[in-house]
Amino acid sequence: MEEKEKLIKIVTKQCTQGETEKTVMHTAAKITGTGDDYSITYFDEDGDLEGCETTLHISRGRRISINRRGPFSSHMVIEKSVRHLSHHETPAGSFIMGMSCKEIDSDFDNGRLHFSYATDVEMVPISDIEFDFEF
Repeated sequence: MEEKEKLIKIVTKQCTQGETEKTVMHTAAKITGTGDDYSITYFDEDGDLEGCETTLHISRGRRISINRRGPFSSHMVIEKSVRHLSHHETPAGSFIMGMSCKEIDSDFDNGRLHFSYATDVEMVPISDIEFDFEF
């Protein structure tokens, strides 16, 4: 199993009630694995999630498991054609959120991961979120 330390770029776009917010973060990350089965682990260094360690595990290009540990812990699953429920701890409080994958495009060899999903609370749409990782 291959393991590398790399500087990564994470671009996040979140659209809520017609308003879009974009953030860009550069941080050190540990990349472990190869091809269609790999993990990206990094620390959030600023913003609401400062101090949290986040690990994304990408499986076969169709499932992403996201584990966040620290002040605001959560476990999320983004999977093509499946709506998952996940528990979130945020600065605003704890809640259960539905997550429906819209798109996953994983290219380990070229150091790119793109995915997007829709969120809901009790089936009421909340936001659309899009991530782009370069590593």
